[in-house]
Amino acid sequence: MAVPEVSDDQALHFLASEGYLPLALSDQVGMVKAYSNLFLKSSQFFNLPEDSLQKTAVEAISGPAASEEGYSKIPGEKSILTVRTSSRCPETLQEQLKTAWNLTGKFMEGVIEGVAGSLDLQPDVFSPLVSPCITLPEAKRTPTLLRMFRYDRPRGAEPTVNAERHKDLGLLSLVVGHSPGLQVLDTASSRWVPIEEDYVLPAGASTRSGGLTATLLSGETLAFLSRGQYKAGIHRVMCAPSENEPYRFSIVFTLRPAVAPVYTRQFESSIVGSFAPEEQADGESSTVLFERIRKSHWNVNAAPEVREKQREEQRKKYEVVEGRMVSDVGAPREVQKSGCSNYVLKDTRE
Repeated sequence: MAVPEVSDDQALHFLASEGYLPLALSDQVGMVKAYSNLFLKSSQFFNLPEDSLQKTAVEAISGPAASEEGYSKIPGEKSILTVRTSSRCPETLQEQLKTAWNLTGKFMEGVIEGVAGSLDLQPDVFSPLVSPCITLPEAKRTPTLLRMFRYDRPRGAEPTVNAERHKDLGLLSLVVGHSPGLQVLDTASSRWVPIEEDYVLPAGASTRSGGLTATLLSGETLAFLSRGQYKAGIHRVMCAPSENEPYRFSIVFTLRPAVAPVYTRQFESSIVGSFAPEEQADGESSTVLFERIRKSHWNVNAAPEVREKQREEQRKKYEVVEGRMVSDVGAPREVQKSGCSNYVLKDTRE
C-alpha cells in the first residue's frame, strides 16, 4: 500500500468503508515512469487523424459494448482506447502499455491478497479470478482491461460532467490521472471529493509522482463477494475549462474476474458472514455472476443515444415499489439508493 504514515490495515479499512483510496504512484517501483511513457504515447495516438490507419485498425464496434475494446469517440465528451490483448493494441503503444499493465497487475495482486486477509479469508481465495489477468495477454483476452481516456474540456466558463456518477463492475480499478478531474462521493457527507487535487492527496504524492495521481476504487464484484464489507466506490469525472490544456487525460486499469468457477462458501467468514440462498454459487462460472451485474446497468462510456436507450430499457424492465426494485422477470431486490455503476441502474443525470 502507498499512503504515507498509514498502515496497510488502515488503508484497506478506508477502501472498504468508502470504496476509494488515494495513493502515491511513486511508492510503486517503476509505475511513474511506466504511466508517464504511456500517457505520452496515448496522447500521440489520440492526436492522429480519425481516418488514420492506426485508429481504424482498432476501431471499436458500435453499440453498448463500444468501450469494451478498441478505439471509440463521443464528440464533445471523450475519446477512449480500450486494450485487452497486445494483439489488439496499436503497435506504437504496445511496449509502454505492456509495462504499465504488468506492473499494475502485480500491484493489484498484492492488494487483493490484502483484501482477503482483511476479510479473514484464505490468502489465495481470489487467485483463480485474478492470476490469469496479472500480465497482458497476447491474444486470448480476459475480462480485465486497460482504458486510456482523452476528455474534452468545456469551452465555456463552467465545468462539465464528462462521465456521470457510477461504480465500476469488477474487483478493483486503478485510476491514474494526468490532471485533476476524478471526483469520488464521500458516503458520510454525500459530497463530491475532488480526489486528484493536491490538497486532498497524501502530502507530496503528486510532486513525487511527476504530477500524476493514483486512486484505487473497489468495484461491484468485490462488493458482492465480500457481501458489502467492501463498498463499490461511487465516482464521476468533471472537467474544468483551461486556456492551456484542451483535454484531460487518464488511464484506468480495471481488474475484472477471470473466467473460473465461483464457490461462494469459500468467501464466507466470521467477518463476511453467510451468503443468502439466492446469492450462493456452487461452481457457477464467474461469467454468469459478472453478466448478472452488467445486465442490470447501463454503460456510462457508451454514446449518449445508446445510454438513453439502455436507460429506457431499464425503466421498462424494473419498477420501484416501496423502496424495492421489482422486475417483471425476477424476484424483488433492494434498490441501491446511493448510486450507480460503471453500468448504471438509475438515471443520475445532474
